Amino acid sequence: MSNEEKSFQKTNINWFPGHMAKALRQIKEKINLVDIVLELVDSRAPFASSNPLLQEYIKNKYYLRIFTKIDLADELCTRAFQKNMQEQNIPSVFVDLNKKDAYQKIFHQIQIITQSKFEKDIKKGLKPRAVRAMVVGIPNVGKSTLINMLAKRKSAAVGNRPGFTKAQQWIRCQDIDLLDTPGVLWPNLTENQNGVKLALIGSIKEEILPNLELAQIAIQFLYRNYNHLLTNRYHIAYNGDFNTFIETFAGQRGHLYTDGKKDLERSANAILSDIKNGLIGKISLERCDIDGWF
Repeated sequence: MSNEEKSFQKTNINWFPGHMAKALRQIKEKINLVDIVLELVDSRAPFASSNPLLQEYIKNKYYLRIFTKIDLADELCTRAFQKNMQEQNIPSVFVDLNKKDAYQKIFHQIQIITQSKFEKDIKKGLKPRAVRAMVVGIPNVGKSTLINMLAKRKSAAVGNRPGFTKAQQWIRCQDIDLLDTPGVLWPNLTENQNGVKLALIGSIKEEILPNLELAQIAIQFLYRNYNHLLTNRYHIAYNGDFNTFIETFAGQRGHLYTDGKKDLERSANAILSDIKNGLIGKISLERCDIDGWF
């Protein structure tokens, strides 16, 4: 870890709007209404994007961990996480929610996991009913996209930004009833650089963190682990001097104020947007055999 990363790690990252605290209370109150909990995590940072508070609430429920955005993640890391989930016997599925086969993969796993419950219900003489599932996850991991896919219609608004869903809502589908919940974080995000990772994948609003420092950490991380992607995207030879890199980048992009001075904030935002949206290439911020960065 570089000195910049160590310094940044000490930053107090505390983004916990009131609606998140309310959402956590509602999840705890309504957990007994559902048969299974579907937790979505971002495949680029599965550790950082799994809320430890949620794990406490759902530990006695049927559970499926859905790794989303595999199209943006390093394929080698994703395969390692798949193996890790199998070894830990954690029910999981890895999907690109924009692909047509995602529905069958997810619903098939839900049926397998809940089969024993419904077999017991039938033996008790209870009338068959649709599976009730609660959809949980931090902001911007694809909950609304998942719900619309399972419902086979546009039932939930979709936004590529954190904090888009504000309230719980039931969505009635043919095969499954879904309880949507807002994306919820936990009060302190500094441990293991979780706040940095969540900012890079777009789960924390950009204005929460100093973007120039965040972009510097991102460029240094890419240089160490994905230098070929960094070079292919920007065609700038990075030698460890971020100031020179960002100045060159700003000049290439024409990021200038009216007085001709370079707009480095705009350049940092452009780099962070490229990373969030996968324009750099397929990268992962975590490996399952290392707690933290590569």
